[in-house]
Amino acid sequence: MRTDPSRPEGDERQAALWACIAVLHLAAVGAFLWTGLTRTSSEAAFDRGVRTYQNLSGVLSDYRFFAPAVASDSRTGFFVEQGDGSTVFEPLTSDEVEVARRYRCIVASALRANRKTQDVLAQSWAAVMLGIHPDASRVTVVTQSYTLPTMEAWTAGQRPVWDLYYTGTFGRRDGPLSKDSP
Repeated sequence: MRTDPSRPEGDERQAALWACIAVLHLAAVGAFLWTGLTRTSSEAAFDRGVRTYQNLSGVLSDYRFFAPAVASDSRTGFFVEQGDGSTVFEPLTSDEVEVARRYRCIVASALRANRKTQDVLAQSWAAVMLGIHPDASRVTVVTQSYTLPTMEAWTAGQRPVWDLYYTGTFGRRDGPLSKDSP
């Protein structure tokens, strides 16, 4: 006759408790990502508790703050010059957290690419902006990289800065500025 190895009493309860805590945490993460709970600015006790949980658990944090070598931030924007001479700035961003993260991933991969690849990507972005703004005559694509100092440099007083990484100006091929366009 076979006997099961004995387990200390209470293991099942402890495992079930930890499983319940994990499920509740995952449900909270899902709620933060797919609902408006993360955007609340109310001072009600529940909302303050939600913000405290988000901060303490790191639900909305990313690795750049703790390990800048993992991925420094980057941003891209477009200066769209209208036919009347005015300029409009259009950032490459989204209100949706995941979409904005995908945009940053695309920009980060472009930062690692060679100059020709960067030019082709910027040209395609400029074409989209010229399509969105039919009165525009040219678009300047600007990409910046957020440079974090080392801890020693931080202690010495240096602070993070947005460094200009890429800039390119693209005009309409069918318009009067086609000679200036690359």
